[in-house]
Amino acid sequence: MTFEAAWAGWILLGFGSVVLAGGAVAMPAGWRRFRPVRGFPKRLVGILLAAATAGLLAVLLRLVTGPGGGPDRLWALGAFVLLPAAVALYPDDRPPTSLGWTSVAIVACAGGIGVAYPDLYVKTGLAGMVAYLLLLAVQWWRYEHTDSAGRRAVLWLALGTVPGPMLAAIIGFAGSGVTAAVAFGFAWVVFIACLGIGLVAPDLRDVRGLAVTVVVHFVAGLLVITVFATVLSIMELSAGRAVRPSPGALGLIAAACAAGYAPATRWLRVLIEVLLFGTRSDPLRSASRVGQRLSDDPIPALRSLRESLALPYAALVDGSGRVVAASGRPPESVARHALSATDDTLGHLEVGLRAGQQALHRGDQQVLAVLAPALAQLMHARTLRAQLQTSRAAVVTAVEEERRRLRRDLHDGLGPRLTGLAYAADAARNVLGRDPARAADLLTGLRAEAGEAIGEVRRLVEGLRPPSLDQVGLEQALRQQARHVLNAAGRPMAVDLTVTTPLPALGAAVEVTAYRIAVEALTNAARHSGGDRVDIALCVDRGALAIEVRDNGHQPSSWSPGVGLTSMRERVEMLGGTVITTTDTAGGLVSARLPLAAQPHQ
Repeated sequence: MTFEAAWAGWILLGFGSVVLAGGAVAMPAGWRRFRPVRGFPKRLVGILLAAATAGLLAVLLRLVTGPGGGPDRLWALGAFVLLPAAVALYPDDRPPTSLGWTSVAIVACAGGIGVAYPDLYVKTGLAGMVAYLLLLAVQWWRYEHTDSAGRRAVLWLALGTVPGPMLAAIIGFAGSGVTAAVAFGFAWVVFIACLGIGLVAPDLRDVRGLAVTVVVHFVAGLLVITVFATVLSIMELSAGRAVRPSPGALGLIAAACAAGYAPATRWLRVLIEVLLFGTRSDPLRSASRVGQRLSDDPIPALRSLRESLALPYAALVDGSGRVVAASGRPPESVARHALSATDDTLGHLEVGLRAGQQALHRGDQQVLAVLAPALAQLMHARTLRAQLQTSRAAVVTAVEEERRRLRRDLHDGLGPRLTGLAYAADAARNVLGRDPARAADLLTGLRAEAGEAIGEVRRLVEGLRPPSLDQVGLEQALRQQARHVLNAAGRPMAVDLTVTTPLPALGAAVEVTAYRIAVEALTNAARHSGGDRVDIALCVDRGALAIEVRDNGHQPSSWSPGVGLTSMRERVEMLGGTVITTTDTAGGLVSARLPLAAQPHQ
């Protein structure tokens, strides 16, 4: 490594360590949601600062005294003892699980040999190779034995170490000097940036997709360089060292390499994704992993789907286009997979494509196809739950409106009337001895007011439950009601009531609901159908009371039930029944089914 590259590298490491030390406090507000739960690694950052200090001092001493034992040993201390020890503690400031501090000590001792024998161990490159292999083993162990947040941080570290071998190949091919200084400086920048992101904000981006992209282009670049250098060497060997290839020949070689770059990246992406995330090549295993986390809250399942397929984004979208749940941030390119081939209202699963992808791989599509039915059931259950909540809210509203109506009738109608009765009784008592005639008049008025109060009470009681139901039953109560129905022209309607099966003893809720539905349908037919005949049919069918009210009206327009029948529909739904209203040129029909063993929803 050149002096300029070393100087720049250690300055960058020291500056990056200082930034990391203050980053936990001065982090931008927008990044704080990406900050890991674990505490900030003070020990790790301190060792990084010590390594940067040792490296800078080594560069300064070498500048003053020249190459020698002191600067070289100080260099080895910073580069092969302190820096590897800090990386071994990355990212949680603790040694790897089960390996303990022994692993950190081995890494530090391996670098300590370079402090003792810099000429033999450092200048030959053996120190760098040993440190790299030891850290690779330590971090690989950590990756296999840590949680998902720790794995993302380790992947950021791995991403930061990729430019090293790449730049070594570039420098070996292009030479040294300024190129080497710039290349090594860039490698330091990438390493420190990835190290810092892994410590402070490992969830800033989907590192797995980014790592695949970097590795793919890294390997493809090495292949292009290798092919170019190989072809060039073969041409020189075949034509002789004295004959250099012409610019045209070099252009053809470069064009061939460029043409093969895109296919090579596509092939390498598939290969590397299988090597790094091989479990997703088995659709059943990946789908099973996601299905285990599928619950009322779909976000854990979407997060597991992203982890299994290394996707940057996954979301459930309902039929209206509203995002129900999402994990990750949507990229520029997304793919959509319908949850049901027959029901568009269930929505679709939207997943983000990895960088450089134009479409999902076949294995990914298989995983989505396996998961789609379960997600469709989840969306259907959420829809039913929302409908149930809406229905319950409507029922509660109807009940409260009915209570308010009763309160108003009692307070504004019956209450003042009873108060007037009390005052009239007091007045009659006061004049009874001295003016019997006046007392008699007051008592007569009192009797009339009492009769009106009794009528008011009866009206309120009938509004709660028609007395005829208790007196003659459902069938006869409907027959009585049918005798007094007049159409819009004021002429009596012909009403035919048929009971095809004997009616059992009905519960109060079922009986009142059936009566209200029939009367409301009969009233609507008389007012709006334009016909002169209504047929009502009652029967017991498969454990339910079936009610049909059909008129012979001829209006072609669609008939909309009024407030009364709408409220009855809500009450029927509470009993677990159904109401269907239809109309055509042959007339209107109201059909209802009420379970005989119906229990109100709690």
